Amino acid sequence: MEKRERLEEEFELEDESEAFAEYDFITSFIAVNYSLMADELAKLGNFEEGVAVDLASGLGDLAIEVAKRYPKLRITGVDISGKAVQKAGERAKKEELDNLDFEVGDVHKLSQKDNSVDLVVSHGGIHHWKDVSRAFSELYRVMKPGALAYLSDLRRDAPDEIIKEIEQNLPPVQAKGFINSIRAAYLPDELRKILETVGIKNPSITDQTFSRETIMKNKELLRKSAMRSANFSKLSQIVIIRK
Repeated sequence: MEKRERLEEEFELEDESEAFAEYDFITSFIAVNYSLMADELAKLGNFEEGVAVDLASGLGDLAIEVAKRYPKLRITGVDISGKAVQKAGERAKKEELDNLDFEVGDVHKLSQKDNSVDLVVSHGGIHHWKDVSRAFSELYRVMKPGALAYLSDLRRDAPDEIIKEIEQNLPPVQAKGFINSIRAAYLPDELRKILETVGIKNPSITDQTFSRETIMKNKELLRKSAMRSANFSKLSQIVIIRK
């Protein structure tokens, strides 16, 4: 696999409608991830109560899964797109999730107060952030002592065969968006250096893996998903930060 230089600007889609279309197609490959991540939280800490934030929440998939499992956890999804926030809110209302809301916000300047959040989650957001150092500083600022950040994102060194498999199953516009997302993603070592620079110590950055218990809970979803292949664990990386 040849070395890929990072693409600074990912977006080439003409409008939000194209972006949502890309989101829908990509979600068909990664939908099980939201359930896996939500179930894995039980292995990482106690989140029965408290405050949580989902950064770059998109149409709300991850926030919805977490809200279903933790009905006493107060969750806010934050996204820069007003249209996405509106759609996510409609989905939460349809699911009758009273512990979940969404707000238009910028990860570089979060509305949450210092030391106010017990849990930060994010799926596929890191490579979108314009200033990733500032974004990490912000999420760390709002975390309480003892809080957890559990973040998943693509990685630029994902295996060529996995990238090609997904690309070949997408329409041309969405395939281009996916490839640009891969090119905009960070390598694990790059993220470690950024976290070190902003003073975040001892992060865990690993291949996208889950506990056996979580996998067994999701075995039916995994059986139907393209993500059932072990190789797909190297498409994304999991970043865990504890304060």
